[in-house]
Amino acid sequence: MKVTIISASTRILRRSHSVALFLKNQIELRGHFAEILDLAAYQFPVFDEVLAKQPDPSPALLEFSHKIRHSDAVLFISPEYNGSYTSALKNAVDYLKDQEFAQKVIGSVSVSAGMLGGIRAALNMQELALAVGGFVLPQMLLVSEVGKRFSETGGLLDQGFQPKVDVFLDAFLWISEAVVEKKHRTEVHFSAKTA
Repeated sequence: MKVTIISASTRILRRSHSVALFLKNQIELRGHFAEILDLAAYQFPVFDEVLAKQPDPSPALLEFSHKIRHSDAVLFISPEYNGSYTSALKNAVDYLKDQEFAQKVIGSVSVSAGMLGGIRAALNMQELALAVGGFVLPQMLLVSEVGKRFSETGGLLDQGFQPKVDVFLDAFLWISEAVVEKKHRTEVHFSAKTA
């Protein structure tokens, strides 16, 4: 199974990207492929029109769309800014239509320097996932005091946080695998009927 991780902070001193690096490793340890799409690297301009109506779409936007379209499940990872997720995440998602995200499990991971872990951002990311036709994972991973829990390179500093990661990823991967299996069975059944 292929999981796409959208790392949604574009700030210079961001800490949420370390969580993306850690989760990529954790997913791969569970036997799946994971890829981080770093919005800081893509540097999309401010949204003006959806990809399908762009007269001359940028190669970066086409690549971003292609990678999400060909993933099996998606993780949104964002710090909480002013009670929500980053404008970079909204900007990137707005370029795409629901066909890239439709019928994929989408999990929400929020990050904060404070004690609450960015719960408002996580709840808003769940609403975003619904809006683009995704299957929303009910569980959220809230990373409070991120500087105490993760190193800048994605190492886990607080081993007591591992069980929360395990519960979240177990649920995310279980539901994602079930959806992928159902899609596969439906495609095989449809192909057999039309052959």
